[in-house]
Amino acid sequence: MRFRSGLFLFPLLGALLLGACGGEEGGENNPPPAAGWENVKPTLYVASPGAISVGEKVEILGKDFIQPDRGYPTIVFKGSYFDDLGGNYPVDFQAKAKCVGSVDGKIACAKLAWVLWPNIVFHPTGDHLGYFLGSVAVINVGKDGSQKASDRLQLKLEVRPSLLPRMARPTNAACQSVVDATLEDTPMGFVVEAIGLRPASADNPITFYWTFMLDHWNVDTSYNTTNPGSIFPKTGAFMLEEQVTSGNTSSVMDGGNKNFLLKVGSDVFGSSRLKTLKTGKIPAAGQGTSIATTVNVAAVDSSGKTVQLSMPITINPVATMHYDGDQQIAERYSPTPVSDCIPGGDIGRQVSYSEDKAETRSRSMSFQYNASVGLQFAPIPSNPFALNINFSMGFGVDVGASVSSSSSTGMNISGQILPGEYGVFYRQTTKIYRTGQLVGHNACGQTADLGEVILTDWLFTPELATGPKCTPPSQLPAAGKFL
Repeated sequence: MRFRSGLFLFPLLGALLLGACGGEEGGENNPPPAAGWENVKPTLYVASPGAISVGEKVEILGKDFIQPDRGYPTIVFKGSYFDDLGGNYPVDFQAKAKCVGSVDGKIACAKLAWVLWPNIVFHPTGDHLGYFLGSVAVINVGKDGSQKASDRLQLKLEVRPSLLPRMARPTNAACQSVVDATLEDTPMGFVVEAIGLRPASADNPITFYWTFMLDHWNVDTSYNTTNPGSIFPKTGAFMLEEQVTSGNTSSVMDGGNKNFLLKVGSDVFGSSRLKTLKTGKIPAAGQGTSIATTVNVAAVDSSGKTVQLSMPITINPVATMHYDGDQQIAERYSPTPVSDCIPGGDIGRQVSYSEDKAETRSRSMSFQYNASVGLQFAPIPSNPFALNINFSMGFGVDVGASVSSSSSTGMNISGQILPGEYGVFYRQTTKIYRTGQLVGHNACGQTADLGEVILTDWLFTPELATGPKCTPPSQLPAAGKFL
């Protein structure tokens, strides 16, 4: 007999609850409860390199760093900063460190990385070269509130000539000076300051090179106003060159009025005004996903000394879904015999799974959606179906498809029926929930919790039960409701 369930809409205490999807086909996955966990003290071996510019990273090798599912690591600098003017400033600075490495495709803390950003954080004004002299430690901060600190590691860290990001933000929103994420189709402005280069003058200019990937940016210049689009490509690297003869800063802006030397690939297009500089739109195939891109800047003084900076920018839609692969058993149904009683005979029998009648269940999708939060945070649609999220991509399955026992993976089993015994194949149906987190985004890179999307899926588990009598009982788990 085939079963098919429909899609239902129902309210849930003010949250919008609609129909849900997804899950992997296959055998039942019911991991045991996590064993007891205790935070431990990390051990540091070495921190390198010993000299960096703003935007570059220090890596720390060691062991027993806390894993992302348990908490996060914090790096702590203590000592003094000696600047290039002879100043000496006490340093007691800490920040989150980034886990580097992966296990089974998930981020794992094999080592740590910390980036000097967005300025020279050891100095009161953030814009003087010099060196930090002191020690560094790592604190494992657990989600349970526990903290375990490493022994301190002595460190000397030189800060080399750098480009400082003075502005990297939307031009149409009141954001902080430097953001690392924004929305698609958003006008942007960037300003960098060079430190450690020769002062610019008419005879000794500083040349700045700005590079954008046209795949991720909507760019329009006065040049291609009178030229066909076939001449001005829409993919690849796009460079703006500016010679500065006074000061040590350079800027590019959406709607700006400065002229730049325009380069695309190896082609020089001449002087042009930058009319449009907006983040690109996310392709329809990637709805609900983000695009990670960078804005790369280099500056060269008259002596040939070069500094460079890579500014990371994540281009977000108004909402994304995050699913970590977890699942929960909602209901387990009674095992159902799907074959006749099979005798082992006098010499026994080798049998493979087959079912007389397949079972089909429909995936469904439901939401617990905080519509009011979305409206207050940003202009986010009040209906979750209008978020333009590709839920099939997020969950890794076709959320609108049905699941059939005849095509599910994990159903191909075989076994031995001993002489004088009997065997029966059973099939057990399990309803599972997978939960994705809905996250809202605004132009300033801030996020808000929009609720959850609940994915209802089905698993089919086969079994060969054997025994001295016909029909032998199943040894599969008992039926029950759990959620």
